[in-house]
Amino acid sequence: MYRKDDFMKEYSKSLGDTEARLLSSLAAKDKAVFTLPEAQEAAGVSDYAIRLILSGLVKKKWLIRLTSGKYLIIPLEAGAEGEHTENWFVIAKNLIEPKPYYISHYSALDIHEMVTQPVMTVYISSPIRRIPKNILGATFRFIYTKSEDLWGLEDVFVTQSQQVRTSDLERTIIDCLDRPDLCGGISEAAKGIWTKRNEIDYKKLVDYTLRRGRKSVIKRLGFLLETYSLGSEDVISRLQKEITKSYTLLDPSLPVSGKFKSSWKVRANIEPEELIEITKT
Repeated sequence: MYRKDDFMKEYSKSLGDTEARLLSSLAAKDKAVFTLPEAQEAAGVSDYAIRLILSGLVKKKWLIRLTSGKYLIIPLEAGAEGEHTENWFVIAKNLIEPKPYYISHYSALDIHEMVTQPVMTVYISSPIRRIPKNILGATFRFIYTKSEDLWGLEDVFVTQSQQVRTSDLERTIIDCLDRPDLCGGISEAAKGIWTKRNEIDYKKLVDYTLRRGRKSVIKRLGFLLETYSLGSEDVISRLQKEITKSYTLLDPSLPVSGKFKSSWKVRANIEPEELIEITKT
């Protein structure tokens, strides 16, 4: 939480008067992330002057330049090393907007409270190609997706005042079954499904699965639902009708091994008993 008095009283010695007033003014407006015009308005100085001020604050590690003309105030609790646990999802949003995006895969599992251990990578799906970026202890990784695949999304509050766009519960499951390597493996996706088993709209889940059109996702989902005895007969039947004869590896991020499960055409390189056991931890 940014407080005006924090900047003015505790840190005024390390900042010039104009710098301190600028940061305290932005903090009072809850502007952890701000643009160049917003900074100029807050400081009441010329364009040239505000650029010099911001450049100096970046060098002093009070600010991080996210993109051209967009800055992040490093929170006071970050300390001298400039690392903190400020909401990375807000940073992710500001790295890509106004381009289309959504927070996805393991990060979406985190937002939906489907995992217990957040990782230090934030996954951002977008039709805009970007290289990974490291900011304040986290890696922001951009996953390319086609524009027509930007569906099943919702805006959620990740702080009291900040929203980000993320995949909804059912789309999150589909994405993770499509790319287990981006969610910590099939076991993490399975634990997430079990955790939210009473909140999942199973009809929507199947609708999404068929819309996505990935046979591997259909097989993995059917296998997991059967393992956990979830979903109605209609849900299982709709998935069964889409199964092809070839086998799909349950977790492609693990070695090729395990028994062949003919009912879902899945090679289970994680045994059903192990998947059941992880829900008890």
